[in-house]
Amino acid sequence: MYWFRVENPMIFGLWLGVAAFWILGGWLLARHAFRLEPGENLILGFGMGLSSYLWAANLLGHGFSPYLTFIGAAILVLGLGLAFAWKGQRPLLDWRDLGVWRWIVIGLLLVWVFARIARGLAIFDDRKNISIISTMAAGDIPPHHYMNSAVYFAYHYGFQLLGSSLVRLGGLLPWSAFDLSKAIAGAYTLLLAALLGKRHIAHPSGGLIVAGVLAFATGTRYLLLLAPAGLMAQIDPLIGVRSVDAVVGMPLSQAMLQGILIDDGPPGPLLYAFMNGVGWPVVMAVNAGPSSMSLVILLMTWLLAPRIRRPAAVIPLIVLFSFWALVWESSYGLFLIAGLFVGPYWLWKGRQGHTDLVPWTFLALIVSLPVALVQGGTITEVARQLVYGIQEVTPLLPGDAVAVGGFSIRWPPAIYSGHLGALSIFSPLELLVAVVELGPIVLFTPSITWWALKRFHAGDWILGALVLSAWVGFILPVFFSYEYDRDIVRFTKHGVLVWTLALSLMLWENSPGWSRALRYAAVAGLSLMVLGGLVIAGTELTAASQVVLTEPGINGLDSRMAGEVWDRLPPDSEVFDAHTWRATMITGRLTRVVSGNKSYDYAHSTDWEQLKSDPTPDGFLDHGFRYVYIDEVWWNQISEASRSAMTHQCVQMVSEQRYSGLGQFRRLVDLEHCRP
Repeated sequence: MYWFRVENPMIFGLWLGVAAFWILGGWLLARHAFRLEPGENLILGFGMGLSSYLWAANLLGHGFSPYLTFIGAAILVLGLGLAFAWKGQRPLLDWRDLGVWRWIVIGLLLVWVFARIARGLAIFDDRKNISIISTMAAGDIPPHHYMNSAVYFAYHYGFQLLGSSLVRLGGLLPWSAFDLSKAIAGAYTLLLAALLGKRHIAHPSGGLIVAGVLAFATGTRYLLLLAPAGLMAQIDPLIGVRSVDAVVGMPLSQAMLQGILIDDGPPGPLLYAFMNGVGWPVVMAVNAGPSSMSLVILLMTWLLAPRIRRPAAVIPLIVLFSFWALVWESSYGLFLIAGLFVGPYWLWKGRQGHTDLVPWTFLALIVSLPVALVQGGTITEVARQLVYGIQEVTPLLPGDAVAVGGFSIRWPPAIYSGHLGALSIFSPLELLVAVVELGPIVLFTPSITWWALKRFHAGDWILGALVLSAWVGFILPVFFSYEYDRDIVRFTKHGVLVWTLALSLMLWENSPGWSRALRYAAVAGLSLMVLGGLVIAGTELTAASQVVLTEPGINGLDSRMAGEVWDRLPPDSEVFDAHTWRATMITGRLTRVVSGNKSYDYAHSTDWEQLKSDPTPDGFLDHGFRYVYIDEVWWNQISEASRSAMTHQCVQMVSEQRYSGLGQFRRLVDLEHCRP
């Protein structure tokens, strides 16, 4: 069982019906709130409807049942779209918008390809994503930590609400819901990139080229394969390979030659020389989920914000920006910072006679911040910690600067790679490695910035704001480190993505100072970056030949169990599982593996370890666990006395699934009758 947790897959029609509501609502918003070009209304309307739907579902989920949440949110989006249409002066819909049917067909084909690949991968935080998809579908919005029911999860969970809707309304299993939602976001990202290219580039192939560059562009570490052996001998002592596990500690020159099989990744080996410590190419990054949805919102902002039709469009823009904060707080924060610089300039320019509606966009951005502080997710939880005095201010390591909120000064300044660590900008050889790690795009940033500045003064404020946000994202990790330093590369990745998109558009303009030689160099640089992504994509495609439910320890027995027990236990009950998070995903109920009040503490508590090693009904009940999820691995590890205690007549079987010939089983037991 990979797809459905219910016997009748026709229930998926309910999700499609609800989706039709929010798609129609988004279509109306795009048509009546923005001044879009022919062929853009339906495509951008899909994204406007999806973002508004998931944002509304999050708000409704704070106080309503799951069905009311995921159905009511679609009704709200449709109602908002109808309100704009009612107040508008145009016909309700223009059926010529359906002329983009070729785009829709291509989008569906891309969804199919991405879904096939996602079905064979489980390499990007499945335990977090699938667990909260399951618990939110069961009504836990905002989600608590998937291994600590005592705290809310400081996580960007906005994208996962799409998977939750597929579980609740569509009858999908949590992992298939996650895979399908990733495929939808990935396909839509490429359609938006093509739409951006089509709008800005007159050439018929402009959209395809921009989408292709965005899909495959990544770093060019593989260029070090061409470096002389003597040069690599000088580089090796300077750089410690930090990731991935298979090459940790190897000299860089040796690691570059390795093909790596990642657990639950594609069956074909990933070539380390073509991997990247700043960010995967988009065709691989879509398998993480939230980052691709963030890119969707970035592209929608680029396409929608300069085209608002009237001041009331501030409402859907507030929703869009607020949802961005719930999906990927790093990119939202960078754009917010840029907006705080760009906005005052445009307000001043408005007083000098500028009469467009740009200030309303910045108003929407500013209003989105207080919404982000209360709606849930990382920003809300950080604010909660600051208000209640939980946030610690401590040195990270002996000799480090004081870290506030996990941040500290990085010295010497360096470009950080998740694979290669901090590459000092004061070391010529480390800087060389940093340049190939980032890709040739970094060499064209002066030209991109100059071009964006000219476009900004000519009226293209969104390009100016995005390029400014790219610079902020690039510079911050150079001078600041983070408690979990591999996460800080999200800032760098934002900058590289914006620059890559900008350069792919810039190539088509005959800008003064943009010489033929520089243009050819830029084409060559982008081509080198795309080559790396094509190699990764070829390996990734081998995953389409296999089915991987999620991380090790989960198999078809768990699928059967989910079909029997998901969301059927009492709402406030908690489940113990020696596999830590598996039962949370299967049942939709929370657990407590870790203790304390920190959302990012993953150390197992002593109580949990004691229950795992010496399980008894009394022990579980004393610690608040009414239900216990058992597999054959754990069962064979515990003592005979513990097995006897867990088979006492007071222990009631909720459900059991077996592979008799293999000796594998899953049991969910209820200890309620064991209470004194």
